Amino acid sequence: MVFVHIVLVKVKAQVLSNGYEEFKARLETLRDLQVTKDEVVQLKWGPPLWDVRAQGFNYGLYSVFRTREGLERYKDDNDHKDFAKMNLIPNVDDVLAYDFEV
Repeated sequence: MVFVHIVLVKVKAQVLSNGYEEFKARLETLRDLQVTKDEVVQLKWGPPLWDVRAQGFNYGLYSVFRTREGLERYKDDNDHKDFAKMNLIPNVDDVLAYDFEV
């Protein structure tokens, strides 16, 4: 069994029109966090294939963890929380996180 963590965001229109590439590059630095290196098996950011089905969510994270404990460590990690506060939250209008076991 593995654990999947999905985050969908609605990137602000201002960011989409000015600074979108920089925003995406900053999101990629999530890989550099020690907790990510320690706990994440797979991590991928990307836009939806079909905007019409995405209900306004225009960028997302897909990540896989070996254990539930690893996902919980990641979720509660201070560096991860700081990453979200600095890089994600100021640039989006909405966030949806969804976790499940496979």
